[in-house]
Amino acid sequence: MDKKIEDYLDYLGAVRGLSERTQRVYREDLERYEEFLEGRDPDQADASDIRSFAAGLIAEGKAGSSVNRALSTLRGYYRYRVRFGGVKLDPGREVENLPSERALPRFMFEEDTAEFLSGVDGVRFADLRDRAILETLYSTGCRVSEAVGLRLDRFDSMRCSARVLGKGGKERLVFFGSKAREAVANYLPARAAILRKAGLEDHGFLFVNVRGSHISTRGVQNLLEKRRLSAGMRTRVTPHSFRHSFATHLVAAGADIRVVQEMLGHANVSTTQVYTHVDMERLRKVYELAHPHGAKGK
Repeated sequence: MDKKIEDYLDYLGAVRGLSERTQRVYREDLERYEEFLEGRDPDQADASDIRSFAAGLIAEGKAGSSVNRALSTLRGYYRYRVRFGGVKLDPGREVENLPSERALPRFMFEEDTAEFLSGVDGVRFADLRDRAILETLYSTGCRVSEAVGLRLDRFDSMRCSARVLGKGGKERLVFFGSKAREAVANYLPARAAILRKAGLEDHGFLFVNVRGSHISTRGVQNLLEKRRLSAGMRTRVTPHSFRHSFATHLVAAGADIRVVQEMLGHANVSTTQVYTHVDMERLRKVYELAHPHGAKGK
């Protein structure tokens, strides 16, 4: 491999701190690009070379997302060479990504969400804990990592809110509706009992497992899958389904997209705008099911 490319890969690990897996993906893309250049100096390539490389990937049947990822890798390499290698022109700037349609997030309708949550009932620790977690996910729109990271000292029961730490270490305020507040209040005595039984000092995390330890994201995924199977649901439901449902239902109720962006902790409103498309899909489904001449209306 060209030493300049090796230096760039070293830079990604040592300076930018990218994971080994990400570095491996970059290396594979750059090796493929170097093979395409057939011994030519990468610094002498131009935008037409990059476009031809992308066309070759398409001809091989690569998905648009894979082609765009490879283009992103090359842009990163050439930015690096302009900044540190004395290359005067960046050919990557002249090459655009392939257009791609973003898959719409999976969400649950309001009635389905309410029915699923109401089915998580009982007085055992697992029942009370699971209901509190799922109501929290739906009420706050938290990512599962944010929900399991909730601490009691960041939970304000008087204001019905909590402060969570999101992506990039950014903190934001989330809100607990009446159902979530009730579920958490019912769960807290059971949490205290589990900690006493386990002989543990209170570590401060709101949600715990049956051993009293801080519950993991995998633990939440597992409990949700068990609840889904118990409810006889065929549709796959994940913790993120509740976040998508939270946002979709807010948009459907007329919430301002900027407010929804703030509640979700999105850095860019363009990320949040997908939920306007989700709501249109939601309306289409309602039409198909309800209208006599809808695709599924019989």
